[in-house]
Amino acid sequence: MYFLEINKRDLEFLGAIRNWETIKLAFHEQSVWLKDFAPEQLNAIEIQQIPFHVIYELKENLLFKKGSLLPSKKLPSGLLWTPIMRALPVSMPGFNHNYFGIDQNIEIRLKPSEIVQEPYALLTDFSEIQSYIETAPDFRLKPLKWVVADQKILVLGNPLLPVKGNTYWLKEDFLLPTGYDFEWSILAKTIQKNSNPLEEDLLIWNRDNSCFRIPKNKMKPLSISSFRLTFS
Repeated sequence: MYFLEINKRDLEFLGAIRNWETIKLAFHEQSVWLKDFAPEQLNAIEIQQIPFHVIYELKENLLFKKGSLLPSKKLPSGLLWTPIMRALPVSMPGFNHNYFGIDQNIEIRLKPSEIVQEPYALLTDFSEIQSYIETAPDFRLKPLKWVVADQKILVLGNPLLPVKGNTYWLKEDFLLPTGYDFEWSILAKTIQKNSNPLEEDLLIWNRDNSCFRIPKNKMKPLSISSFRLTFS
């Protein structure tokens, strides 16, 4: 098991990982301790940007700095672990009703993410997917839905088809390119509330920060017959 130790004065840097739901946090004197990381999270940009952070591995009740063969110290006893989302509540600034400046808006951008997310959707060309669907067994298509999107074919569900195309993962009602996340991931619910208040659409994001939306009621079960009817 791995632990992360940072100084309390750098607590604000944890805002970038507050949405990592598995992480638990505890305070001890001037240190903040965190645990329950997935291996890839330890190498994430969000961790590397925390100044003077130390990653330890726990072996036989001793903490070893990552990559070291010698123990450094013991884990403080009596730590009270709390999920990071509870330990670091979000506080929103009060709204100034007398201010009408343009700085009230933020630009929504994507950024590369080290966190591996399971693909949920595939955007591919008709020519790539047609031959597979025409020969695929029914059980392979049955768990999936599909829709024509932006002159391409969007397939949703798991397991996805082994067809060449761009893959996306699902966050709220957003399909984000695999390997990417919102720059302000913590605001995903707020972005959802403002961009898709009735939750009637899926918004598909491109790596250049553009996006397009598809009504959910346009999606249909994937089958050879539904595919043929659409393009007949």
